[in-house]
Parts: sequence; C-alpha cells; structure tokens
Amino acid sequence: MLIGERRSGKSSLIRSLSDADYAPRRVLALDFFQNFVNTPSEFLENRRFYPALITAAADCGVLLFLQHAARATSQLPPAFASMFNRRVIGLVTGINAPGADTSRARKFLRNAGVREILLVDPDSGAGMDELRAALAG
Repeated sequence: MLIGERRSGKSSLIRSLSDADYAPRRVLALDFFQNFVNTPSEFLENRRFYPALITAAADCGVLLFLQHAARATSQLPPAFASMFNRRVIGLVTGINAPGADTSRARKFLRNAGVREILLVDPDSGAGMDELRAALAG
C-alpha cells in the first residue's frame, strides 16, 4: 500500500514496479491495481481518513510512505508508522528534482517513525532494484 501526498510519485512507482500501464482514478477511494493499493492523498492530508488507512493496511504486507525530496514540509505526522502493525518502508522520491533535499526528506520519514528508508527515482531507475529486493524480502 502506498501512502503519500499529492504528486509524491505513487502512480509512477506503481507503473515502474508493475511494468504495466497504470492510470490512477482521481476519486476519493482506494485504488487496487495488481498487488498494489494506491491511497488518495486526502487520506493522509486529512485526519478524518486515518481509520480508512488503518483498515486498508490490515490486508497489506508492506506499507510504503512516500516523501518527495523537493517538499519543504511533510504531511506525515510524528510516529505515524506506529499506527500500523506492518512493515513500513520510507521512500524518498523526486531525488533528481530541482530543490531536492534528500536529508530533509529522510528526517521527515524518520520523524514519522520509519526505520527503513530508500531513495528512489522511477524515471531514471535509481534505487528501484533495491526497492524490488526490499519488497521481495
């Protein structure tokens, strides 16, 4: 299950990991595609939807928290990962974007309680092999 703000790269990751044409639906609902669950950004950005995230995560083996490296803020609340009884992998996306600060993005993810953090860029392929290995293991 992928959790992240709008334009954090959730859809790009699904396309890259699935090697398929994935087109997200822009509705306020979970989007199931192959082995992936794409969550609407509103589920993270609005606390009223946290119960929906927790419930959806119950059927998922791994959660991916995405933080775009060019963002100066984060919607991930402190210790957010502790709400889920699942393995959580933090992904720093947008690592090649103008203004990218991967160390700040890592801090945001660590603050959210994430212990395992990878830097990825689906467009260039950077970090994707490591992500595939982490998801397989």
